Amino acid sequence: MKLTSYGRSLHELNILKDQGFEEVILEPKSLSRFGKLSKDEFLALSMRAKELGLRVLLEWDILMTEDVFTAKLKEVNDYVAHADAVRVQDPGAFGWVVRNTDRPLQFIAENGNHNLPALEGWVDLAKGRLERLILSIELSKTAIEGYVQKLKVPCELLGMGRILLFYTPRPLLSALAPEKMTMNGEIAALGESEESPHKGFPIVENAHGTFMFHIKEFCLVDFAHELRQMGLGFFRIDQRWDNQLLAEISGLVKNFDATGFETFKEKYTQDLMRGFYLVNKTDVLFPKLKNSRLQKREGDYIGEVLEAEKGSHLAIMVKNPKGLKKTDLLKILHPKGEIFESKIYSLRNLSLEEVDSVAAGNLAIIQFIGGVWVKSQVFYQ
Repeated sequence: MKLTSYGRSLHELNILKDQGFEEVILEPKSLSRFGKLSKDEFLALSMRAKELGLRVLLEWDILMTEDVFTAKLKEVNDYVAHADAVRVQDPGAFGWVVRNTDRPLQFIAENGNHNLPALEGWVDLAKGRLERLILSIELSKTAIEGYVQKLKVPCELLGMGRILLFYTPRPLLSALAPEKMTMNGEIAALGESEESPHKGFPIVENAHGTFMFHIKEFCLVDFAHELRQMGLGFFRIDQRWDNQLLAEISGLVKNFDATGFETFKEKYTQDLMRGFYLVNKTDVLFPKLKNSRLQKREGDYIGEVLEAEKGSHLAIMVKNPKGLKKTDLLKILHPKGEIFESKIYSLRNLSLEEVDSVAAGNLAIIQFIGGVWVKSQVFYQ
């Protein structure tokens, strides 16, 4: 199993060479979703990469309308001429590279290609030109192992990096804060969900649209040996937003050390997750859906937590005709199934007045209870 990663500077090329990489992914700003390289920068880095013995992979991964696609064709040949292979995601770009170039093709099948017939279809369409398939991180370990063994071309998988949750070609951030646009035409922000207490979602807007990422990063560094044994061809390390630990990550992939990995996780700026690799969680909610209290919602059911402000209060929409009294004892069911029990120490109405009871159809404000989230269900004990 070989390592692959991105290069945006001469310094990063040197790191890749020192760590034993045999290739580098270069991203022109005009052709790649998160690219930052001008044409001159791309040409300079591609020349230096070849001097270092690194194979140059051109990443052309933007999704394009017909007008955009036509416009990009005016410049793409200048990049292809200096690349050893081309990575694409758009089916139109896939077809164009097959018909109009002699370069090997790498297809990014990370979105919407979760079954073997779909992946084999791309292999057939490439007419012998496809040298690699980039698989989705949404696949389970079992699926990855099966595809790696059955597909006729080597496979690549993201082993460390951000998880893209949402993409739109629309500029969502600049409409709200145009003054935050940087010199390179990019805006970065952190978002939060209105439906859960989760916050800190990295959001990036650039010339190609708006992208939102998971608050945790994907990491299979501790399973690299397992992936190597099942025959995975390439393990991708994506540190484009913070390349300071690229050498340490690649070292752990090549020679894993449990103690060193724990030390690495402690100093890494983001929490890490394995996604669907070990467990398929598609049926994890069914036991909760069968919970009689969540289904029936009568008798001892009081209502739902609409707001949870840490260290301050919980706002509960009271739905039981009996209302909510300050003397009531509460049992709160977390969306994940955890149960919390508590007395009411403070009961206020929407005007923030201390009261003895709140009638059905009104909001009741009580003290904050640690661990309780929005959407939690509240019952009488």
